[in-house]
Amino acid sequence: MQTLASVLQTPEQFPATAWLCAPPEPARWEPRSPAAVLLTAAAGQPVPTPPGLIRTLFLDEVQLLMEQLLRQVPGAVSGLRVEVLRRYCQEHEFPALTSQPDELARHLVEAVRAGSLPPPEALAHFRRCFSHFTREAAQHILATAFLKW
Repeated sequence: MQTLASVLQTPEQFPATAWLCAPPEPARWEPRSPAAVLLTAAAGQPVPTPPGLIRTLFLDEVQLLMEQLLRQVPGAVSGLRVEVLRRYCQEHEFPALTSQPDELARHLVEAVRAGSLPPPEALAHFRRCFSHFTREAAQHILATAFLKW
């Protein structure tokens, strides 16, 4: 048993054909929620899930989701990783995290505070997503987000 946060932090370490097992109600998922990766020795082999968990997604789909997330928000924190997976499982779509400057700024600030993204890289990524903003405007938006959250 692991946590969702630990599995989603490095999903590439697991075989793509493995199952991610998580609690049955995605609405209640959080980074500390229990999770397991279920490996099968042969296709179609019946392997029971750990108690209280259900098979959620194959790891290849989880890996693709996390790759897409990191393209939109480099250094994404565990809470955002779990939220994206939850929304994907419940709403069957990947959220557009780069559509609003304030939302992207908040996620980038979370990554900077967590130490998973250096501030200059956060600014550079923000400017790539919103290239119509001047450098000063982008810095102001990120600084405001840093003070708010």
